Amino acid sequence: MSFTGDFQTSEIINYYKNKSIFITGATGFLGKVLIEKLLRSCYDLKKIYILVRHKKGNTPLQRLNELFNCKLFETLSQYYPDFRDKVEAIEGDLCEPSMGISIEDQNKLFENVNIVFHSAATVRFDEPLKVAVDMNIIGTKKVIDMSKRMTNLEALVHVSTAYANCDRQHISEVVYNPPVQPEKIIEAVDWIEEDLVKLLTPKVIKHRPNTYTYTKAIAESLVVQECKDKIPCTIVRPSIVGASWREPFPGWIDNFNGPTALFAAIGKGILRTMIGNGNSTADIIPVDIPVNMMIVAGWYTGAKKAKDIKVYNCTTGQINRLTWGMVERFCEESLLKNPLENIFLVPHPKFTNYRMVKFVRHFFEEMIPSYIMDLYLRIIHKKPIFVRLQSRIKKAVETLEFFTSTEWEFTNDNIFFVSNEMNEVDRRVKFKILKKSFFNI
Repeated sequence: MSFTGDFQTSEIINYYKNKSIFITGATGFLGKVLIEKLLRSCYDLKKIYILVRHKKGNTPLQRLNELFNCKLFETLSQYYPDFRDKVEAIEGDLCEPSMGISIEDQNKLFENVNIVFHSAATVRFDEPLKVAVDMNIIGTKKVIDMSKRMTNLEALVHVSTAYANCDRQHISEVVYNPPVQPEKIIEAVDWIEEDLVKLLTPKVIKHRPNTYTYTKAIAESLVVQECKDKIPCTIVRPSIVGASWREPFPGWIDNFNGPTALFAAIGKGILRTMIGNGNSTADIIPVDIPVNMMIVAGWYTGAKKAKDIKVYNCTTGQINRLTWGMVERFCEESLLKNPLENIFLVPHPKFTNYRMVKFVRHFFEEMIPSYIMDLYLRIIHKKPIFVRLQSRIKKAVETLEFFTSTEWEFTNDNIFFVSNEMNEVDRRVKFKILKKSFFNI
């Protein structure tokens, strides 16, 4: 928690004082934690504007209130009961022209915003290419265009992914040449029929496993193309974002994306096998680390007047290595000590490099028990669910197996560089971006 002394010693807190911030993707997992951290640690900031669209009949204001009512903001509300006054919802939609923002709100942003955090994206691995291009590439272009018109802009922080260049084994903190120029893919998906785009997608993305990593790579090149020598900008690349390490409290998560869904399925005993290399790095990073990195990157870009576009590989594999074999062991040990309710089978997860082994285990340990349970449900006149559930899990698992069976080497030079630029209170207490020990928290 922030106290008076911290405001005098923290360079980062002092930098964000009286600053106005615009955030896209604020209702997502990363965005929520970013808002909470900014308000809790940098409460003297002036305003946070967040882009919120209508969803399921709820207005942006209703969605904002729903956001603040979640457990994540409980500690913040105890110390700063009026924190909601610091946040203003800007009605809009990243997929609409001018992001669907009214002229009045646009002018408000142009006149007041100092720092932009662009974290909005579609993170679904199986998203149709047309949708992924619209959100991840065209959406980024709209944010950049709006940022260029902000008269007091000091930093644009673009959130990418460490796997944008997953077709490479060694990934440095640089922006690589894109698989195709941004304007060409935008033009292509605009005039080609959607069914044909879907048919051509495997050939288009080539060596990348999904449309997410493909479009994020192109978005990075777009950022360089549009921002270099024009507006102050930086890129943060988190790896697999997991539950919080320390802030606002350990273990917070609000979704079943990526490995979180796997852990839940393993805990229930429904998922028991998948393709994976036990010796490969499980680059899972707690959400509070990339959030701190985003805030630090904004500070460094704005306060230090950085000329170049720095890229930060916000990964943990080369700093604090965890393997998928360790994940397998830790999952089984912890779930046996602290079992979930209403388990299907006793958890016993196993990674394998061999598809035949996976097939045999899937058939005997997952499908046969599922058919038996569904038969039992039919007998007692209840709706069968387990075979259908296995089908959904199988699809989700297959989208992740590329990441559990491949090894990458990420460089972290810029992370260490900016960490050395921070003063002691920021580096060790307020905005920790290096987590050197997985076991010692």
